[in-house]
Amino acid sequence: MMRPTRRQVLGLIAALAGTIKRGMAAPPEVLSFFRDKSLTPKFSWLDVWGEEHAHAFTVAGVTEAKVLAQFQASIDKAIVEGWGFEHFREEMQKRLSPLGWWGPRQVEDPEGRWRTKAVDVSMPRRLQTTFWANMRSARAAGQWDRAQRTKRALPYLLYVRSVSERKRPEHVRWVGTILPVDHPFWSSHFPPNGWGCKCSVRQITAAEHDDYLSRPASDAPGSISYTDEPPPTVTRTFVNRRTGERAEVPVGIDPGWQTNPGIGRGRTLGRILADQVDATPLDLARGRIERLTDSEGFRSFLWRAQEQGARRAALMAEGKAIAEVDQIAPWSHTPFVVARLPDELAGAAGVARPAVTLTDAAVGHAPAHHYPDWVWSSVQAMLDAGAIHRRRRDGRIFVLKEIAGRAFVLVLAPVPGDRLGVITMFSTREGLDGAYVRRTLADTDRVK
Repeated sequence: MMRPTRRQVLGLIAALAGTIKRGMAAPPEVLSFFRDKSLTPKFSWLDVWGEEHAHAFTVAGVTEAKVLAQFQASIDKAIVEGWGFEHFREEMQKRLSPLGWWGPRQVEDPEGRWRTKAVDVSMPRRLQTTFWANMRSARAAGQWDRAQRTKRALPYLLYVRSVSERKRPEHVRWVGTILPVDHPFWSSHFPPNGWGCKCSVRQITAAEHDDYLSRPASDAPGSISYTDEPPPTVTRTFVNRRTGERAEVPVGIDPGWQTNPGIGRGRTLGRILADQVDATPLDLARGRIERLTDSEGFRSFLWRAQEQGARRAALMAEGKAIAEVDQIAPWSHTPFVVARLPDELAGAAGVARPAVTLTDAAVGHAPAHHYPDWVWSSVQAMLDAGAIHRRRRDGRIFVLKEIAGRAFVLVLAPVPGDRLGVITMFSTREGLDGAYVRRTLADTDRVK
């Protein structure tokens, strides 16, 4: 028998990575994503919107926490034990019947904005929607987490054709798209891309990438043409009737599904990590931050931010207004912890929490400031050894330090969470004693 090649083995692993079969143990990333969600009883599916689903568990119309907890527990078991829908349905009937929730009932809007409505969570179609939406989003988040960890060996994602009998035309057009794992396209088009969507992606090697792209294109029915060009994204405006929020949703994606659950989870974990660094003594925090900013995850975060920044710059060069750019290519604002202030310096800076965060907007907003990772990983060193000034009128912090012979100015400001966040960083050819820096510091007091 012939031994499989390394490429074949890696391809098999990637193909298996995104699937959960009945009776198979769930990958730990899938279960972790689901268990990190908090119970969020809501009247309408519109009450928990977009990326909120990455950290909030809800079932439309289930306004009682004890009932919602039964859904969460059953889906948890379904993930762990590899249940199919019928097993899940039987379990839910056992759990909800004693609570009076198996069958039709009238549910009032807790906020009093909408009329009382009839809710029947036992209806097969409704129950299937709840089951598969949670199972597929958990799988997607788990697959994204694994893709981030394995992208050195498997650097590309391939959009794979749905197994549904009725395929959405837009989704079919995305089939065969091959892009780097961190390409901004996956921020909005990482499947599932709608209610009942069975599309998927497969993580592939560089050799597979080259092989697929070398195949001739074909217009024959059922054939697949491969491309490394991202499909053009056309959006439509969706207004959330419950919140009034407006969102630009790519055509072909159902409203509410235009976010990547894995990235949404990353934002939640970023806030959790910041809280942990707040509670960690400074010396230990420095070591942890050094490991974080020397990780593949941090380099990936910087790459995605700079790619998005370049995309936004191109849109503005086309004459698009900033509001339109924000809708087409929004920042994720995922916080990445890059430093911890000494407690006394945090007090002098006017914040209660010492962890300092960096977002994609700070990294990517100015293409001229798209610095390499070794510069951005120096934020802790700048705060430890640089000159620090606080502007009187708004509390902004300016940190001055030379890095590898270049003069840099780091700018921080208070952000939600009562901590400091990096706003920007720039290098000045005039040096730290130049006229531009002197003007910048004219309305400041030195605090260190």
